[in-house]
Amino acid sequence: MFVVDDEPDLREVVRLNLELQGHEVEVAADGAAALAAVADGLRPDLVMLDLTMPGVDGLEVLRRLKADPDPDIAATPVVLLTGRSGELDRIRGGIEGALSHLTKPVAMAALTQVVTDSLEADEAEARLAAQTSALRQLVRLEKGETDEGEPGHDQRIGSRVRFSRLERRPDQPPGPASTPASDGPTRAGAVLELSRLSPKQQEVLRAVGGHPTVRLASAQLGVSRSNVYASLRRIAAKLDVASVQELVVLARERAG
Repeated sequence: MFVVDDEPDLREVVRLNLELQGHEVEVAADGAAALAAVADGLRPDLVMLDLTMPGVDGLEVLRRLKADPDPDIAATPVVLLTGRSGELDRIRGGIEGALSHLTKPVAMAALTQVVTDSLEADEAEARLAAQTSALRQLVRLEKGETDEGEPGHDQRIGSRVRFSRLERRPDQPPGPASTPASDGPTRAGAVLELSRLSPKQQEVLRAVGGHPTVRLASAQLGVSRSNVYASLRRIAAKLDVASVQELVVLARERAG
């Protein structure tokens, strides 16, 4: 994960929350530093990007990422962090290729959900849906209509379609309290049932468990990141694990 925001307190809160969910997190305080990190080889699975930063702002960072000749960089999912008043900027972000946005102050339950949805989505498909919805929002805005939400809630750009292929279990509460570490029975059961997986599925889990990002695991396996996530969704369903995110944590614990 890569968190790019010029507000130190927010950056730290988001970083800590993502780490509690089992993610490896890098941070940058401005757009120039973010682009430099990517140029130096950083390949995150997801970018959380503030729109309003001094110097190189979030929209410019987004444009450069999506225009990068490296297809892995261009296909990196981006979630925008925005202020309540930036409706037009959010629409522009959707048109430029962001999958969704979170309104500051960020609600941690919304952060958890939008990260899960963005990682499990097919990036190209989700980006096209977000762009289409952003264009529709722009038309509504030009007609004087608005589509505002409550501060802190995640606002998927446009249609608010849930990207996740796996729904949470009915008894699983949302937010940080439901991170994988709190769900012992499901994870213990999954450990005992790994013998149910095919050799190929076990290979995927070993690769994911042995790397800090799914992107690196996909490189080892020689397949696309979306293919790895598709395999993880099938494995999670077979093992009755609540989400792909939880399965990734499980795989890393086994490898550790």
